[in-house]
Amino acid sequence: MSLAAINLKQWIEEHRHLLKPPVGNRQVWDDEAGFFVNIIGGPNARTDYHIDPGAEFFYQIEGAITLRVVEDGKHREVPIREGEIFLLPPFVPHSPQRPPATLGLVIERPRREDELDGLVWYCDNCRENLYEDRFHFSDFALFGSKLEKFYADEAARTCGHCRTIMPVPGA
Repeated sequence: MSLAAINLKQWIEEHRHLLKPPVGNRQVWDDEAGFFVNIIGGPNARTDYHIDPGAEFFYQIEGAITLRVVEDGKHREVPIREGEIFLLPPFVPHSPQRPPATLGLVIERPRREDELDGLVWYCDNCRENLYEDRFHFSDFALFGSKLEKFYADEAARTCGHCRTIMPVPGA
């Protein structure tokens, strides 16, 4: 192994063409380094909230994002502006809203075998829990299949409380 620093600005320029929808996420380092170090570009159209059993570190490199969170049962928005950092505690449901021309660094730790991540969707109308999926996180591609499964299931997107149907993003 040869230890060396990475010029992050250069890495971003070399990978910028990959930091676009639908994925927008590229790993600088994976869990072999002891952390997932990701660069994420906007825009995105997320309606899910991720529940990570570990903390997540956000550094906003370009532009500003809004991190929707559910804190103590209350929905609120945390702005993260260019140059700012934010440490999200474990188990806080969160949904990064990334406008166009934004770029951020997110660091997460690998999951232990006994830990489960979660994706949860809340009704836009009444904020009741629509659907929740718990799973053992193995890689970021898993998120795409979980999103597709949810959006393909109208029953899952229908609120049991107020009967509002969550639309499929971009449809």
